[in-house]
Amino acid sequence: MSLRHEKEISNPQAKRIWDSFQKEMIPYLLGLLPDALFLPGREPELFVALNQAIYDKYVADGAHIPQDIQYRLQLDICGLMPAFKSVKNKEELLKPIFDASKPPSAKSPGTGPLYPQAMSGKILTLNEVAAYRTSLRERRRKVVATNGCFDLLHVGHLKYLTDARALGDFLWVGLNGDASVRELKGPGRPIVPESDRAELLAAWRVVDAVTIFPDVRATAFLRAVQPDVYAKGGDYTVASLNAEEAEALRECNALIEIVPLVPGKSTTNLVKKMAT
Repeated sequence: MSLRHEKEISNPQAKRIWDSFQKEMIPYLLGLLPDALFLPGREPELFVALNQAIYDKYVADGAHIPQDIQYRLQLDICGLMPAFKSVKNKEELLKPIFDASKPPSAKSPGTGPLYPQAMSGKILTLNEVAAYRTSLRERRRKVVATNGCFDLLHVGHLKYLTDARALGDFLWVGLNGDASVRELKGPGRPIVPESDRAELLAAWRVVDAVTIFPDVRATAFLRAVQPDVYAKGGDYTVASLNAEEAEALRECNALIEIVPLVPGKSTTNLVKKMAT
């Protein structure tokens, strides 16, 4: 994809980063955005969300491209995308991304803030999983699944889920329902009800979808999601996984990855501290 302002990038590091974006990162970043943004009529939101993701990635990678040039480069690449040909006032939509003091100035009728909305994951029931999984397979998304209670979210959860998300490009979290948490953790748990736990998880940028399941074991969730990769935390080994869950993973040929937990970070420890 040739851009009009490529010659203006003389810094070798900036040139390398921009070339990488053209060939690899734009498709990758598009794949991270919520599917709802690709529906007809939401092109302005998609434009803002993609450009914000591009800008954030530049900053994270340490690019030193002058903002005026970067601004024009992003306009150029989006101008070449058919999805954005109908978007009006691209310049005005893009400016707030380069000026943190200004909120995004445009949005589609009836919608809330553009970028924060784009970063929220989906909450899907078990009955909705199969159809959505089919759409992900058609788009060749690499689905990572994990599961747990996630009661009283803490930094240990965040780091674990971040590591799990790095194993693919779509993280699907199976969440134990309230009854199964009580069976696993005992009376007084969960502290946070299942609907609130699901909403909090879905708000994290690393989580793409959340599904509550009622059983102690995640077997039904795993059979529905059919992940490409299954992430399990703690001191587990592949051999020590629950037999039913392991069979469900074998049925879909999922790769099993053990992700270490953060030492000393647990809901149980938080509960003990609150009780003292």
